[in-house]
Amino acid sequence: MPDEPRQQLPDDVRQHRDWLLSLVTVPDGEALVVDLGCGRGDDLLALAARHRGPGARFVGVDASAKSVAAAAERAAGDARVAFRQHRLAGRLPFDDASVDVVYSHNLVECLADRDAFAREVARVLRPGGLAVIAHWDFDSQTFDGGDKELVRRLVHAFADRQQAWMDHADGWMGRRLWGTFAPTGAFDGTMHARVLTNTVYEPPWYGHAMAQSLAGLARHGLAPREECERFAAEQAALARAEQYFYSIAGYAFVGRRKTANTSC
Repeated sequence: MPDEPRQQLPDDVRQHRDWLLSLVTVPDGEALVVDLGCGRGDDLLALAARHRGPGARFVGVDASAKSVAAAAERAAGDARVAFRQHRLAGRLPFDDASVDVVYSHNLVECLADRDAFAREVARVLRPGGLAVIAHWDFDSQTFDGGDKELVRRLVHAFADRQQAWMDHADGWMGRRLWGTFAPTGAFDGTMHARVLTNTVYEPPWYGHAMAQSLAGLARHGLAPREECERFAAEQAALARAEQYFYSIAGYAFVGRRKTANTSC
């Protein structure tokens, strides 16, 4: 079985990923763990590396054929791990009450009907099964800067941007996880939160990558070029003065599927 793929992620993102995965409990013996919106398989492969029981199966699902192909190549050698391409906006490709753990990170905002997704998660989970649904709250991003209104405008514009491959965008999805899953009545759940922080402004840190994304909003017609350039210059100046700071809040809904019959 391959070792956990730690080299694929910068340390700050890996630490946040490790926190998320610490919320996942995989049952002993035979168990089916699925990652919805698995991308290139970072999280699912890490879960498989941590839970090496031969009875466990790990299935990643993503709408991108390219991502699924890359993930499958990385999983070579572990017969317990499989990946499949499937659009996640409709019915999930699993039978009723057939899954022990549903994990998902940064998927829900891309779906036009997040309530339907929550009901699908409830449908496929066995009674007592675990859901760990996590999301960055992109509108919570914090950058220091002299022009507060400029920073706010750029953060909001980034959070609201709907990219071409997305059916929907919601920069408040992290804070809306509870309001998405709790109303189904299907889970005994709690919310968890963690803040990623950076005080270094350079690659590969997450804050640096996000600052580049904000500075690139002009290319998409979402902010004036002069404002984007001024923002980027100020972040670099703060770093030179050892005053740079970045943070973003990540949230996770952790819920057990209720054992009683529950309408969802």
